[in-house]
Amino acid sequence: SPETTPPTTQRPKPAPSPSPRPRPAKRTGRIRRPKKGSLRDILRQNAGTSLFLRPIGWTDLHASLLGVRFCELPVCDTPRPCTLPGSPPTQGHMRPSCTITKLSDALTEILLPSSALPKPTSTAVKAVLTTLWPAAFAKPQLFPELNLYYGDKVYFDAVRVQALWNFPPNPSALSSQSSVATIATRPAESYGSSLSTPHSTANLPMLCYIGKNQLASIRQNIFRVAIGPDNNPNIPVQRLQQLRGKRLLPANADQDPHFVGIFLAMAQRHFYNAPAQLFARETYWPPRKNESRRPDFQDVKMRILSHDTETCEFLVYTGYVTAKFLDRFYDPSSAPCDEDGKIAGMKIELTRVPIWPILGLRERLGKALGDDIVGSFDPEYMETWEDD
Repeated sequence: SPETTPPTTQRPKPAPSPSPRPRPAKRTGRIRRPKKGSLRDILRQNAGTSLFLRPIGWTDLHASLLGVRFCELPVCDTPRPCTLPGSPPTQGHMRPSCTITKLSDALTEILLPSSALPKPTSTAVKAVLTTLWPAAFAKPQLFPELNLYYGDKVYFDAVRVQALWNFPPNPSALSSQSSVATIATRPAESYGSSLSTPHSTANLPMLCYIGKNQLASIRQNIFRVAIGPDNNPNIPVQRLQQLRGKRLLPANADQDPHFVGIFLAMAQRHFYNAPAQLFARETYWPPRKNESRRPDFQDVKMRILSHDTETCEFLVYTGYVTAKFLDRFYDPSSAPCDEDGKIAGMKIELTRVPIWPILGLRERLGKALGDDIVGSFDPEYMETWEDD
């Protein structure tokens, strides 16, 4: 009966707790499709090709895909001493001054077959330029290393050259040799910016030097081969790496794609504030979140000096790096176009300058470098250095 039923010993069941509210799904950012012709699109279209490399590994394919145009200008071979039959020799030829002797020794060092050694050649080039234009080339940087910026990454020491000169901080102090301190820019709307202010080049890259022999030497030894068993050379792997090095050689030695990377690194230094380098070879840019991201890109013009030991010529490369070309590396998914509707590339002009004779070299090389580098001068009046 109900009176004799023992009380239950089971605990009461707890009331069911309300089910937790489902968390709202995280909104994923819209995936941006790279524009046709952008750097990311180029990498995707050439997925089976090794393209994402430091400039020393760039080939003719890199220059082609980036829209680089090489253009060779007429040889800059005047002025030079009169060599008509019966004309008397110059005083500098009969009794060379200390300056002429110094130039002759330095130029001979540059053209020696052993000029693949970087330090003697760099020192000789520094001696030549400081003798010809002491004010414009007063502060060289030997063996500098330049960073490369791609999207939100900075790659430290991606480009190495033998010598680098910056634009002077105070051009007015150079008087007749003064270099231009600002670069005239196109209208602001061509850059997508609301401002059009001249870009100050003070203390920023102006010209660098790298020898063709030095580039060839680097490519020959770019791939290291580990020693085999019993400290014997690994000949098969060594031959394979030599073949890889040969693939880096340009079809035209005077149109080296490595120069494209050098011009790019020099131009980027004009606009990027390099973060403090850590132990890593790369890091994110910018280092601070509250820092304005997009630099105020503008067109810049710089030079690379090289030489040809076979033809005894200086090679002056003038690179025109536009703001839109720099934008392609700032935003690898974009493909800004130039005035002709083509994706922005780079134009590189080559001017050959005969090294001999010494008389007239200052004027010949000065015309090839330009007034914005060496300042204003009379290109037809030869400096003889007779009164030394």
